[in-house]
Amino acid sequence: MPESDINVVITRLGALSDDVGELKETLRQIASAVTRLALVEERQSQTNEGLSRAFKQLDKVDQKLVAIEQRIVSLERLQPQQQQTTTWVMTALWVAAGAAVMFVAKKTGILS
Repeated sequence: MPESDINVVITRLGALSDDVGELKETLRQIASAVTRLALVEERQSQTNEGLSRAFKQLDKVDQKLVAIEQRIVSLERLQPQQQQTTTWVMTALWVAAGAAVMFVAKKTGILS
């Protein structure tokens, strides 16, 4: 084999060695990027789980709020009736107090 062919082979082998070195470095970079991507994916998964829990809590709070609103509406509907009942009870108490005062006044002779 002529020496020029050997030099060509050696040159090509050197270039091939450089290319293999570049491929190895690229593969390391890809492996590093895949590792970082996996970490980002894990963090995103944890964030999604946290959001899911938060939304469930919000749904519970919303249900409680709806129940409270319904209770307030029912109490507001009953309030006029309670006001009227309170007025009747107070009137009855004043009448009873007046009758008691009149009874005591007659028994003690203040009123004849």
